[in-house]
Amino acid sequence: MVTMEERPRERRRRRHTHRLRKFVLLLVVLLAFAGAYHYVHRPGFAFGSVQIHGTNLFTQEQILRMCDAEPPVNLFRLSKSRILKALRGDVRVAKAEAYYNVGFPPVLNIYVNERVPVLYVQTGYGDYAKLDASGLVLDITDGIKDASVPRLTGVRLANIFIGDTIETDDVKEVMKFLLKLSPEARQQVAELTIDGNHKLVLRMDYGFPVMLGPVNELAGKADLFMTVYNEMKGKNIQALYMDLEYSKPYVRLKSDAIEQQKIAAQQKQQQEQRAQQEKRRQQAVQKQKQEQQTKKQ
Repeated sequence: MVTMEERPRERRRRRHTHRLRKFVLLLVVLLAFAGAYHYVHRPGFAFGSVQIHGTNLFTQEQILRMCDAEPPVNLFRLSKSRILKALRGDVRVAKAEAYYNVGFPPVLNIYVNERVPVLYVQTGYGDYAKLDASGLVLDITDGIKDASVPRLTGVRLANIFIGDTIETDDVKEVMKFLLKLSPEARQQVAELTIDGNHKLVLRMDYGFPVMLGPVNELAGKADLFMTVYNEMKGKNIQALYMDLEYSKPYVRLKSDAIEQQKIAAQQKQQQEQRAQQEKRRQQAVQKQKQEQQTKKQ
């Protein structure tokens, strides 16, 4: 039989035992959580996947290295913020976003918009700087790596590094002209040259040059070029060159050149014939004089 004095003591003992059990249970949960956390964060543990959209610049291994991780993919070890910071700090990337796909197994989707190269410009060391539409230097290469991107010659960029933005007036004017062309027309531009008279000459993939006039007067030439380009598109026109330096375009056809060559050849032949006739006439006159002198003697 429990006495009145023992009842408070028993209640205290029970409370103490209950608190001890709660503490032990909490400790077990914390240890289990710590063990699970350590287990899922170990390098060999695989969980989830990474999918990269919109670019082939980066492999899955490169994405993992941005978080100091190695294959296999373990989303517990990846930091979305670190990945985005690394991608957005790459000069080749215009925009980067990342989202988790809820499900099992989960997927980290990474969306990348690349900067599009527009022009190659030769540097002072003979290499080529690859520029985007804003004049940002995306890369410096020892040659033209992308045949679909035209190159600009006649101007050289000195002390240029990746990540610089080109502020050269000539390059900026040429860039403005190019960006006003349709994508189809721009893809057929192979080379642009600033000649000794500071005039821009454009050469298409299919050969003939286009004279555009002074670089500082290119405003409006893109519209004129596109008008002539659209008129000639789809037609089998054999041209020697196109002159857009003035408001009225002029296209010199190969057939005209051939005809002029024929005319020039005929004129040359006629001149040679007249020269031979004159030579024979002079010889005849000379012979006649000699005969007269012989008769007098």
